[in-house]
Amino acid sequence: MNEVAPGFAPLPKRGRPKKPVEEPKKVLVGRVPLRGEDFAKKTEYSLAEDDEPDRLKIAKALIPEGVDLQWVTDTILGQPQPQRRARFQRRGWQAVHCGDFDGRFDYFMPDGHTGEISVDGLVLHCRPMELTLQARKRDEFRARQQVAIKEQQIHGGDIQGVTLDTRHQTALRTNKVNKTYEQIPVPHDDE
Repeated sequence: MNEVAPGFAPLPKRGRPKKPVEEPKKVLVGRVPLRGEDFAKKTEYSLAEDDEPDRLKIAKALIPEGVDLQWVTDTILGQPQPQRRARFQRRGWQAVHCGDFDGRFDYFMPDGHTGEISVDGLVLHCRPMELTLQARKRDEFRARQQVAIKEQQIHGGDIQGVTLDTRHQTALRTNKVNKTYEQIPVPHDDE
């Protein structure tokens, strides 16, 4: 029955093919495990690093006066984002390199690193605080302007999609814009 006619390949065997038996891989460790006091010192150091709730946090005491810092996206899942970085750089942000600001932020990088300070696809950038304050004023102005435009549309009757007369007496009595301000808790750094 197992004979094969001349010129034909043998039929495959029925059932699951057997997996080849792999030998267990040997893991080579490049250094000798620490023992005694050295192990305790190394363990304390490693645990202290892992306990940090926010790895990107920079203590306010480290930030030089008159300077603003921000983490800017450089890569997402390994894909470079040059347009995003360029947008920030056009607004005055510059990448911080190891050694800048007397090496205050070098602790983010391994010893001997000389390039930009980066963590998980983010690069630390800085700019003068006066540029940041100008940008905040501009953003606040734009936000207030958008609210004013909507108020004018409501009171002037230029609301798109509304077919009723917004200038009619009954509409004018009810078309009001109420503004309220609520205090929200803002966490403060004690550092």
